[in-house]
Amino acid sequence: MLSVSKRTIIGGAIGNALEMYDYVIWSLFSVYLSKEFLPPNAKLSDIFFLFLLTYILRPIGSLVGGILADQAGRKKILTLSIFLMGICTSIVGILPSYAQIGVSSVFLLLFIRLIQVFAVGSEYISSIALLIESCDKQKRGYFGSWAAFGVNAGVLISSLFGSLVLYLIDLHVLPEWGWRFAFMLALLTMLIGFWIRNSLPESLEFIAENARTEKRSFFDVLYEALAGFKSQTFDAFVVFSLVCFGVSTTILIFIYAPIHMSTVNHLHNTQAFIINSSSLTLLVLLIPLFGLISDHLGRTKTVLMGCITLSLLSLPYFSVLSSGNFYQILVAHTMMAIPCASIFAVTPVLITEIFHLSIRCSITNLIYSLAACIGGGITPLIAFKLEQYESYLPGSILVIFGGINIFFLVAYMRRKNALSPKLVLVNEV
Repeated sequence: MLSVSKRTIIGGAIGNALEMYDYVIWSLFSVYLSKEFLPPNAKLSDIFFLFLLTYILRPIGSLVGGILADQAGRKKILTLSIFLMGICTSIVGILPSYAQIGVSSVFLLLFIRLIQVFAVGSEYISSIALLIESCDKQKRGYFGSWAAFGVNAGVLISSLFGSLVLYLIDLHVLPEWGWRFAFMLALLTMLIGFWIRNSLPESLEFIAENARTEKRSFFDVLYEALAGFKSQTFDAFVVFSLVCFGVSTTILIFIYAPIHMSTVNHLHNTQAFIINSSSLTLLVLLIPLFGLISDHLGRTKTVLMGCITLSLLSLPYFSVLSSGNFYQILVAHTMMAIPCASIFAVTPVLITEIFHLSIRCSITNLIYSLAACIGGGITPLIAFKLEQYESYLPGSILVIFGGINIFFLVAYMRRKNALSPKLVLVNEV
């Protein structure tokens, strides 16, 4: 039989991958969603504007879900989250089109997406908390990295499956409405994910902490979180900077870059997909390795090396994307997965460890959500604008965000050392 820790790793990673499938599949089939549920004269950008509107609920969902995770437990909120996300995504598979029910289809799609965004807000940080609180403190980097492994594996799987569905539609193996199968499949992924998460044990540290203290109400946790935010304002800025840089990196390297290859360098879409999939595969494989390295080298040092490397390579990387051939771009894009893996593996664990267990999910979820909305929202808009001047200039976004992030990380390291000069940090935060 598997030990509790191994079950938690496997269950956490699979749960994250399945939940990310439910979330990413919306963007992959945005063309079909726009044609099916929006008015006939609508543009593709209108569906993304609709998605943007739903993001107003993400910080609220993050705060509410985080407080419930700190009050009732990580496992309960994660189980509820995957249930709501799976139901919402699968309903889209049977939702009547605009041609059938008119403008009601727009409002139904908006309502479904609002519930899903509300549910996903507290998922990632709560899953990391469950992982790092269920293992030896000296193995937190390795355990926590499996949450990032699951998320990125989910992106890769949904991309591969989505491409397969589109390919089968092009070959007329599937009917024109065959894209709905990808959404219907979410019901199955939800049931599997729900079963996996429901079978996981609750966080050991959470159980121990609650056994020593009285049960807190929702508002008790909220007040404690606000007090914690006030007393750790600098730490909150460190978390905000890390998340902004991490989300901007994801957007630029794995979402914007393939578009840049096609529109600027005129690579075929299939070639861009092969390049991106190769890089994502390497990224997924390296994440647990960097999590393990961070347990020995230290969280801050590991992520700092990744930030410095990525910042230095960003402009040359985008120069290759803009003028290189297929093989040059394949090598450059795949190699960028190495510093990205060190950042993605360690950042979630680092930002989760910063705050005390009793308010960990409440504060970190809210900061993560706000930073993700800002970093994810402005980065693609700036990138598209900058490429109009010079094709390599989108890389300057990572140079600037990376520089800010490096400043906060160095300041954080010095502050930690100044506060505990006599301690030998075997397991550095």
